[in-house]
Amino acid sequence: MTARHTLDRIPGALLLAAAVAAAACDSPYRDRGILDKDVAARLNRIDGADLAALGQAGPLPPSTVAPPTPDELAGLEPGQRKQAVDLPEVRASVLENNLGIKVVRIDPAIANERVLKERAKFEWTFGIIADGGRDVNFEPPLQEELWNANLRPNLNIPLANGGQLDVDWRLLYFNDQLNSLVNQDNDAYQSVPRVSLTQPLLRGGGQLVTESSILVAEFGQRRVEVRTRMMVQQLLVEAERSYWRAYGASRAFDIALESYRRAVEQVGVAERLAAARMAAATEVTKAKYLAVSQIDDVIAASEQLRSRSRQLKQSMNRQDLPMDDSVVVSFTSAPELVQYRFVPQTVLDVALRRRTEMLEAELAIAESTLGIQVAQNGLLPKLDAFGTVAPVGFGTTVGDAITGSGSGASTEVAFNSGLRLQVPLGNEAAKADLRAALYRRLRELASGQDRRLSIAREVHDAVSRTRTGWQAVLATRQAVDLASRAYDGVRILYEKRAATITDLTQSLVQLADSQRSEATAVVNYQLVLLDLADATGMVPGRAGLSIDTDISLPAPEAGDPGSDPDAFLKVPSLLEAERSAPGELPGAASKDPVAAPVRAAATPS
Repeated sequence: MTARHTLDRIPGALLLAAAVAAAACDSPYRDRGILDKDVAARLNRIDGADLAALGQAGPLPPSTVAPPTPDELAGLEPGQRKQAVDLPEVRASVLENNLGIKVVRIDPAIANERVLKERAKFEWTFGIIADGGRDVNFEPPLQEELWNANLRPNLNIPLANGGQLDVDWRLLYFNDQLNSLVNQDNDAYQSVPRVSLTQPLLRGGGQLVTESSILVAEFGQRRVEVRTRMMVQQLLVEAERSYWRAYGASRAFDIALESYRRAVEQVGVAERLAAARMAAATEVTKAKYLAVSQIDDVIAASEQLRSRSRQLKQSMNRQDLPMDDSVVVSFTSAPELVQYRFVPQTVLDVALRRRTEMLEAELAIAESTLGIQVAQNGLLPKLDAFGTVAPVGFGTTVGDAITGSGSGASTEVAFNSGLRLQVPLGNEAAKADLRAALYRRLRELASGQDRRLSIAREVHDAVSRTRTGWQAVLATRQAVDLASRAYDGVRILYEKRAATITDLTQSLVQLADSQRSEATAVVNYQLVLLDLADATGMVPGRAGLSIDTDISLPAPEAGDPGSDPDAFLKVPSLLEAERSAPGELPGAASKDPVAAPVRAAATPS
């Protein structure tokens, strides 16, 4: 082949190599559902907001339109219904349906698999080697070629004290003409069962050092369990907080609506007095202004109630409590108005025993102590004892080679033993490991003390807030009683023309403010009691909660991951959320339950 022909073939070779590289760059997972094509397209696109496609639009109504009546503001919208909910239902729904709990509940199962993986380091390993070929004896005088075959099963047994026990059996066949054999022209066999033991005596020896990785994995498993317990407790407490915040929003809506109803009633009283020429027409206008100004408070309270109710629905995650406004939550668990007198030191002692942060700190200190012991072992010299014993048998048949009997068969026992010593000059790496382990333990001890101080501060703050919270409840209840009596008195005086509409308006506003303050104080007192329970590491309203039995672990996908790995790319039904088709607008179809609220929100009254 000439050089020119070689150069002519280079472009074709380059094109072939480029095609192979392009095919190699194409990922085999591109079309296997890891990234949806619609998602990939939307990643590179910014859509504009078309509000007209989301609902219906309408003009601004004139200011002369009559305001809604209190019954219209208080009544349910078409398609809405009420659903009664109490605290036991909230706790049960959170434990059963909350996706946050289901997610953190999986972490202990993953940690347990890590422990099982570490424990598998002591599993026995079986192997087998089989080979054969042709060889030549190169020692003079040169002999003829040698055919052989080798079968060697072996068993490796890791020991708990750091040693290794190896058991193997070498069975060799060869057809040769070596002078060293009795039968020079026939087949020959060799049987060598062998047992070898290697045992560290100083560094790396001992059950504690060998099992330290298992202990570390178990410490990690316990820490994951502690964090899971903390997360479950936080989710339960947060769900109860959502209940009381939604309850407070419901009370605020009722108060705003009642204040609006009173204002509307005063409009009727002012109109009646004006018709009897006992009041000026300006008082009717002032009364109407007061009533209209109350609508904004009702609307704000209504929106806050919807938002707080959605937070509660999200925590409960029940099918009969959808996130839209088609279901209105009715709160049936009343606040607990009981005065408690807590002893701070008693509460603190309970918190230090029960708080998950202290349990996690204890686990971290124990793990760092284990690290010190392992690092101390690393300071020792490397001294290993080893030994091997192997009865070597020869024979013209397999049985003769194994048993050592028969014509021309022989058996000899081979063995060796010894010590292997390695002494690092300086040993600075092991010393650095030990110092790092000591520092880690000091860090964990300091972290534990800091957590104790933080818990003490939280407990004392919670106990103090229970006292002030109860005082706020008593004070606001007295304020409501006084404001209610003052409003009734001013209203009677106004009807007798002994007070002005301004006096009546001021007393009505004061009554509404005092009622809102009372509702806020009552809800805050429930939240303070909840914070105290959380500060002591306890779950309110439930005794003896077991994460293993009371919270079910989501089952993994059916099937063997080794035989069908694609099955694990599917979303489990437990965690699967409803999805609309690509390009489909929520609420585009009339049967969509979310469509009606969207259109209703966009449609002016």
